[in-house]
This record gives sequence, structure tokens and C-alpha cells, in this order.
Amino acid sequence: MKKLLILGGAAALVFSSCGTKGGNLKNVTDTLAYTMGMELGEYVKNMDSVMEMKFDLATVVAAMKDVAKGDTSVMTRQQAMDFIQEYYMVRKPRIDSAANADFLAQVEKNVKKTESGLLYEIVREGEGAKPDSADNVFVTYKLSDRKGNVIEDRSAEGDTTKLNMARVIPGWAEGLKMIGKGGKIKLWVPSNLGYGSRPMGRRIPANSVLVFDVDLLDIQPVEAKK
Repeated sequence: MKKLLILGGAAALVFSSCGTKGGNLKNVTDTLAYTMGMELGEYVKNMDSVMEMKFDLATVVAAMKDVAKGDTSVMTRQQAMDFIQEYYMVRKPRIDSAANADFLAQVEKNVKKTESGLLYEIVREGEGAKPDSADNVFVTYKLSDRKGNVIEDRSAEGDTTKLNMARVIPGWAEGLKMIGKGGKIKLWVPSNLGYGSRPMGRRIPANSVLVFDVDLLDIQPVEAKK
């Protein structure tokens, strides 16, 4: 009960302070409305990055007002759903395909390319035997998109990942076989050697080109089952 009273007092302080800031948030309803707007704003900001375009907030707000009023003069709900489906199924894949091709063509001028289309640069060759298709590997890595935005960073010392070569994406399976223990390689992975048409969360859309910086720390041979 004491904990609830403390939390209740804190909430009251938050709402009362909100009511005094600029004279805009005068009560709980205003505060909830503002927090809702913050959530929507955060969503729009994230979509700017995901969609790789800048949305006009005035247009977003106009659509929200029309929905609230039940005004379908600009677009009905069904029309909106049809457009979204057509955009993601037809327009965006075409836009992404062209952008990915341009990006890889520029990278290819300065690095090596395998028959499969994998682009790579060996930073350090490493020592000893190279991993085969059944081995476990211990790696650190950083994953970025074609614009250089870091999607995942596991390159810090001690942040080691154990993977089996038979279960990694094709671009990794091919690239890691080029270096030995202690080696480092940079991979530019076309979508057909990555996750293909499968989106992997918000930050890896379908048909993405993936850029990996990989350090191969160790190799653990796996004996074939008899």
C-alpha cells in the first residue's frame, strides 16, 4: 500500500507539472493526448528511417483529423489499405532493387567478387585451417545497412557469438571459408545470399543488402556422425 501511495503521489506531481508547462497540458486528458501524440511522433520518425523518405507532418496530421471526423473525401480506409499493399508488394521492391544494384555496383569497383555475387575484402587472412561447412565458429561482428546505419554491433571484446557454419546465411558460409583463425573479413551480402525476401524485424526489410565486418576468433571442428 505504501508503494502505491508513493507511485500515486509521483503521478500527481507529473500531471500537475504538465499542467503548468506552457499552459498547454491542463489536465489528465490533455496529458494522455500529448503522450499519445508523442508515441505517434516516434512512430513517424522511425518510419522516416525505415522507409528512407521524409514524411510531411502536416499531411500526417491532416489524415488523423479526417479519420477522427469520419471524413473519407480524400481516401477511404479500403483505398488506404489497397495502396499500402500495392506499395509494399510492387513499388518498394522495385525502388529497393534499383538502389541495391547501384550500391553494389559502386562497392564492386574497389573489392573482390565471387561467382555467387558476394563482395568481400579480406582485412586479415588469419592462420591455419579455414572453417568448413560443418564447423562451429566463434566470431564478433558488426552489421550495417547499405547507408552505413549500424543494425547490430557485437564487435566489442568479449561479445563473442558461437555459430554453426551450416546454419548461417549463404553469404557468411561462403565468406568465412576464406579466412582462418584470427582473420577478419568485410562482406557485402546481396539479398539472395542474405535473408532474401524475408524481412527480419523493422531494421532489415525484405531484399536488403547487408554489410558485415566479421572477426573470426576461433574454429571448432565438428566430427561427422557415424
